[in-house]
Amino acid sequence: MDSMHLIGCNTKYYRFQKNLTQEKFAEMTGFKMAYLSTIENGEANLTCKNIDLIARKLEIKTIDLFNEETAKESKNLPTRVDKYYKNLKK
Repeated sequence: MDSMHLIGCNTKYYRFQKNLTQEKFAEMTGFKMAYLSTIENGEANLTCKNIDLIARKLEIKTIDLFNEETAKESKNLPTRVDKYYKNLKK
């Protein structure tokens, strides 16, 4: 997995851990939702500044965005965080 996909998968993984929708996380970072979607799909060529911003807003270490194990786990997450947590409460 290349670094763009690692960062994207881990952004999604940690965003889910914080129970944040893409809309809310985009608001927190100042990114447009479409850009956040390209990040999570591993299609964005991010600057170091934006990688640091993502980590800071998710309250994780920057290196965590390069973790292959959590990136693999993100593949099992649904597309919508709000539906994911709603189903867990049932």
